[in-house]
Amino acid sequence: MGTLLVHAAEVTQEQAEAMPWKGVASLEDTLTHIITAERYWLSNWRGEERPSQAWPEDMAEVADRWITLQADTRLFLADLQESELGRMLTLREPIGGGRETLAAGIMHVLLHAAQHRAEAAVLLSDFGRSPGELDYIDFLEHREALLRPG
Repeated sequence: MGTLLVHAAEVTQEQAEAMPWKGVASLEDTLTHIITAERYWLSNWRGEERPSQAWPEDMAEVADRWITLQADTRLFLADLQESELGRMLTLREPIGGGRETLAAGIMHVLLHAAQHRAEAAVLLSDFGRSPGELDYIDFLEHREALLRPG
């Protein structure tokens, strides 16, 4: 989502809040939805109550929340033991009711975010701020290039 946030910072707040066509959320709402959903799932994985947060005021606040969430998620995953992946989750509201394994919850978050990142990329492209390739393999190649010495 880092690439999306870089390009989202280049749009006006008016563009970020615009509803481009019926049935599609604004760029700001789409990115906020990703973060809100991931925060919900992370708290569930940790066995914590669902956090409540006010809706962000602007794209800068969306980016700040994403950075904090990524750090929290990395800490959780760094401490995760493979044996915990089969642990059953009791899903809290608004999902509620069902039970899934931690591994299924992690996979859901990855796929859910991928869908909404694609929607955000379309919105950014419409504003002339295409984030370019968002494929995971492109992310790995970009990360490898950054880590390469010299």
